Amino acid sequence: MPLSEAAFALPMGLEGCGREGQATLCGADGAPVVVMMGGISGDRFPCLRGDGSPGWWNGLAGPGKAIDPARYRVLGFHFAADEEGRFAPSTADQARVLAAALDAFGIARAALVIGASYGGMISLAFAEQFPERVGRLAVISADASPHPYSTAGRELQRRVVRLGIEQGQGDEALAIARGMAMTSYRSREEFAERFAGGIEGEDPLTCSAPGAYLRARGEAYRQIMSPGRFLSLSASIDRHRCDPAAIATSATLIGATTDLLVPPEQMRDLAAGLAGPVALHLSTSPWGHDMFLKEPEMLAQALAMGRSSD
Repeated sequence: MPLSEAAFALPMGLEGCGREGQATLCGADGAPVVVMMGGISGDRFPCLRGDGSPGWWNGLAGPGKAIDPARYRVLGFHFAADEEGRFAPSTADQARVLAAALDAFGIARAALVIGASYGGMISLAFAEQFPERVGRLAVISADASPHPYSTAGRELQRRVVRLGIEQGQGDEALAIARGMAMTSYRSREEFAERFAGGIEGEDPLTCSAPGAYLRARGEAYRQIMSPGRFLSLSASIDRHRCDPAAIATSATLIGATTDLLVPPEQMRDLAAGLAGPVALHLSTSPWGHDMFLKEPEMLAQALAMGRSSD
């Protein structure tokens, strides 16, 4: 399946994020367009990469999957961020970046905009700003504004990373912050099933079983994220605000009852506040906030149930 790439000028006001944005489009010519966005780690390859290997959302998008490039054109784009970590774009800014990405491919309207986590926030902002450019929304584990509990955790992570940068240990600090974040991405039930609690040694820094897992995930994160970019996008999450009453686009909302970052009551409140038709699906996934990466079959079923026509 051919993959097209486009570079485009970032909208005014985002000079701190560089000059150009990048986007990809793959799929059948003339097919309905599906925009796919995930968390701040997601890149412009949700479906397929340039070498033909699967993209980061390969559970949901790809040949034979729910979002099949034989039936849809799948658009992904690179989130705008300040690599120095001094400026945080808003999700409204990212919505303007998405509009510019669509323009770069000559696309007037997306049939479906799917956003999970940070991407779900952007999808709401996009529907608020550009209602004529989206047919339907799928918002996964995201709300109109961040939960105070979640903001508190992210602020601590940013302080750790900034301190690490100042001490010349930015990469190590980023790995620690990622480990902290992982404790909120997954559920208590999953940790209890996979690991034993406690430590064995008398050294206060003895590594525990869950700690070893978090260290590994933190080290892996250093390969795809820089400390400055993390600061910029983490703070962007906490700048997110939109008005559900101003969003009349038909929407499918999907959440997990075990999500610590976006608890089910937030998803229910969002469903009640949106102005347009809404289908709400809450799962009992053990994966918590990471459900959108771990439960593709459930997502596919929820999307199908919420679809009127693409």
